[in-house]
This record gives sequence, structure tokens and C-alpha cells, in this order.
Amino acid sequence: MKKVLIVTNLIGFVSFLWNDIKVLQEQGYEVHFAANGEVILGEDNLDKLKQKGVKFYQISFSSKNPFAMENMKAFQELKKILRSQHYELIHCHTPIAAFITRIAAAKYRKKDTKVIYTTHGFSFTHLSSKKQWIVYYLIEKIASIYTDVIITINHEDFDNAKKLLCKDIRLINGVGVDTERYHKVTVNRDEYRTKLGIPTNKIMILSVGELSERKNHQIIIKALSLLKNKDQYVYVICGREVGGTNITNMLTGLAEERGIELHLLGHRSDIPEILHCSDIGAIPSVREGLGLAGIQSLCAEVPLVGTRIQGICEYIIEGESGYLCNPYDEKAYAMAIEKLSNVQIRNKMKSKCYAITQKFDTSVTNSQMSSIYESILK
Repeated sequence: MKKVLIVTNLIGFVSFLWNDIKVLQEQGYEVHFAANGEVILGEDNLDKLKQKGVKFYQISFSSKNPFAMENMKAFQELKKILRSQHYELIHCHTPIAAFITRIAAAKYRKKDTKVIYTTHGFSFTHLSSKKQWIVYYLIEKIASIYTDVIITINHEDFDNAKKLLCKDIRLINGVGVDTERYHKVTVNRDEYRTKLGIPTNKIMILSVGELSERKNHQIIIKALSLLKNKDQYVYVICGREVGGTNITNMLTGLAEERGIELHLLGHRSDIPEILHCSDIGAIPSVREGLGLAGIQSLCAEVPLVGTRIQGICEYIIEGESGYLCNPYDEKAYAMAIEKLSNVQIRNKMKSKCYAITQKFDTSVTNSQMSSIYESILK
């Protein structure tokens, strides 16, 4: 049976790739998966991979520093796997793992192995500093020499990918969202809020995503503190803290200092229900390839305030599904929140919110990936 290798930094990223695995298996390929599985954070991804018949390889990637000793080791581990197997296709994701993989796989492209890189958000954007742009752009440009296809999931990255040295650039609508799962939810809003310890009489703003600098949650706290009626709001965040960042203490300290009610719910398995308890969604990231949480919010007919960046611009249509802001402009975010605090404005946006999500549905993205795989592997 012909084989395909998928590579990511950490095993947790496989949660975005189940659809790709399914598409490849349906096309008759044996799928192997390589990542650092030693940072699992409680998920059962190893068991799921085994259940789906996917062979897993432990690779010692470090996601913090591309030049860490762990990544030198990862390079050697990856080369050993590539020597022992013949892959028709290598599909890599996440910047560090993708860079190392493409260098390691360079000679195998001469033996007809195809190499695909899906960027889930370039690290250089129109908001990057000049230094950041040059560094990350050069890294991506070097790696693009050893790439047959680059797949992007938003128009900003698509345009930037055209500046690289790979000749085949594709644009898809993300990794797929089961829109019905987040839309057709039956929940008693007040009872569920009470169960979560969230006041039923306040405007609930919800962010879903890891607690990290990139997610920029603090701008919402700062924005709320500018509102005269700030005591009428509650800010809820669902997500884990990125290890070693101390973001939790920063956010709780800032909220206490600014007089904002903040609830950190951690990792949750009931996101569809929590979404249907919210009034306004917030996705204030400084970088975001797409941001599934934003799309899920719109599936629940909850409009958004978000950053004017990369993938967020794909689904926040100004005045129709929410409002876009500069990620560092707390006044702009305050104004956007104030607009969406008007229940009549939110109600007018509901049908448009859900309609926008249909192009991101799993049925669409699976079809796109199936066509890409077929065109490359034929």
C-alpha cells in the first residue's frame, strides 16, 4: 500500500487534521504521523491515531526555538524514518516542524516523493515589525525551495506565499468545521450559565483559545474597562495556558486592577453549549491563520469583535457578522463591543453570521483537500 507521512510539531495539532487523514485513507493511502507526543496535555490522540490505523512516530521537536538542540535531534530522527520508508507524499504543518521536514526530505523529492506544506498562518503579517517580517519571511523562502505545493487558508497568506519560491500555491477554506454541531444546540441559557458560575443578567463576551501572547485576550479586558457600564459585562475565556507563559496571572491581575469580571474556564468539551450562552464572541489574536473559534461562534449566530488580520478577515464582515479592530487599539475594541451590546444589532446579524460559515463546512474543505491530493498524487 502507498504511504503518506504527516508531520507536525506537537501531537495535539492532529485535532485539526482528522479530516485530512480521513481523505487520504479514503483514497487508499496508509497514513503515518510524526510529532512530539510527549506533550499530550491529557488528550487521547495516541489512542485515536491507533484506532484509525495511523502509525505514529515520536519526534523530539521543540516548538519554542527552531535552533534548539531538540530540533537537531528531531532532524536526525526524521531522516531515519525517511530512510526506512518510501512515502508518496509528505505533508507538513506548523513552522518549525515544516522547516525541518522539508530540509530532511529534500533528496527524496528527487525520488518522486511530493512535499506539501500547509501554513496555518505565516508568522509574518502586515502587522509585523520590519525585523520580524524579514526573519520569518527568509525562513519560509528558504524552505519553499524544497516544497512542491504550499497550501494557505486565508487571502493575506496566499498573497504572501506567492512571493516565495514554490511555484504551486493553493488556497483552501481551512481545515473544516462541522457547522451543524455548533448551530443545532439545545440549551437552557440561564441554567447553563448558572451551572458555569456566570451571571445570567450580564452581557457575556466569550473567547475560545489558548492563553498565550498571540491570542491577545488582555485587549478585551482593557477595552471593557473603558466602558462606563463595565459592570454589566462578564468576560469568559475557554482554553489552557501555554506552558511557562504565566498568562493566567497576568489576565487575572489585569481584570482585578481594571474592575472587570473575568472567568477562566480552562479546556472545555462543551464549547457548543457555552457558545449558545454567549452574547458576543471575541477573537483578538495578533496572528491567526483562520481561527476556528471565530467560525464556531458565527455558527451559533453570535457576532464577533476581532482583529483585522489574516484569516479573521475571511469571516468577520464589517457590520454584517461583527467588527474588525487593530489588535492594540483598546478604544476601537471598546467601540465595537458597545455596538454589539445592542441586542437589535446582534439579532439583525444572526442569519448572516450562520450563512458565512457554510463555506468553511467540512464538506467543502474535504472536497478541496481531496482534489489537491488527487492532483498531486495522480
